[in-house]
Amino acid sequence: MGQKERVRVSAELQRDRTGLVDRIVAEVYAEVPAYRALHGSQLEEVRAITGWLVTRSMELWARDAARLPPEDVERLRGIGRARAADGRSIGAVVRAHRVGSAAAVRILREQAGGRLDARDVFALSELWLASIDQISESLTRGHAEAAEQLDADRERARRALLDDLLIGRQASRGAIRDRARTLGIAPPDPAVLVVAEPGRESAGRERTPSENVTVSAGLELLAAAAPSGTDPLVTTRSGRVVVLGSAEDAEGVTGELVRRGWRGCVLEPRGLSDMSAAYRLADGALETAPAHAFGADGLLRDPDACVLALLNGGAIAPATVRGVVLGPLLAHDNRHLLETLCAYFREGAATTAAEVLHVHAQTLRYRLRRVRELTGQDPHRPWHRFVLETACAIAA
Repeated sequence: MGQKERVRVSAELQRDRTGLVDRIVAEVYAEVPAYRALHGSQLEEVRAITGWLVTRSMELWARDAARLPPEDVERLRGIGRARAADGRSIGAVVRAHRVGSAAAVRILREQAGGRLDARDVFALSELWLASIDQISESLTRGHAEAAEQLDADRERARRALLDDLLIGRQASRGAIRDRARTLGIAPPDPAVLVVAEPGRESAGRERTPSENVTVSAGLELLAAAAPSGTDPLVTTRSGRVVVLGSAEDAEGVTGELVRRGWRGCVLEPRGLSDMSAAYRLADGALETAPAHAFGADGLLRDPDACVLALLNGGAIAPATVRGVVLGPLLAHDNRHLLETLCAYFREGAATTAAEVLHVHAQTLRYRLRRVRELTGQDPHRPWHRFVLETACAIAA
């Protein structure tokens, strides 16, 4: 069959293009499970792409061309990008095109009847086989490009959300909920705030460029955390990593901080709308804490941060500091522990304090152990003693 005959056959087959497209799409629908979930405009788009590929293939076959031209390849690349944007997997998309291509060759051969000789069938099959390689490569490349861009855009948007929480912009509960819904994430609320930086040994000197932190460093910290079912957020501010996550996330992150020898401030869970004040508290603590405040694990917590804020003129009420540091000791049932602690600080020695309180020295030591258990602060350690004594000095 010559070119004129192929053009005539192509034109005849194209008259029932709708029926041809229907049959091809039906086979794709039956063979590719992901496409059974498509509906409405998505199915119409599949039909439009199928119709375009059938028409272009018939035109190229009539001209005895062996491959799709560059403009068609670029269009397929765009289709791959679009599929990434709507969340369809590249495996399903490529399989759909393979199934559709095989169906198109078979259906066209059937409809053309005996008018196609062996050379015509071979040319048509060869074109489709060559094209499917181009189609697969173009779809995959476009899909990968778009997926990478989408991932970067989503990460930027997630980081922007946390940045806004930390500075108090658009931080009402309603605004936070709407932005999280738009991003398709479920950040924990309440959440734990962790602010960290490399190397306790770097305190007191300017950090070198190699020590500057990046968001990827924060993501690496999160990778060590156990999945919590929520979506933690990461950003960097003032050369420090900031992580907002669940209690489970924070446990994994702090464990990794200790392993790496980083130092940080880890605060108790707070509502997302309170994260601006929490960040100022944690960041200020890291900025002003003396080296011995960090202890063996290199971490500051709420009592440390509150006392440091009070000493450095931060926006914190003395009553808040007293409540955060002493906590359970302020309960009526534990007033004897608070009295014991104050006597210990006032007298300077456990034995003297025991005499003043008219209790056995062992009783006093037991009460000091209970203070440590309830507050997390050990009265015998210099920094912890300072934190506790500062809180005790605040008028009730």
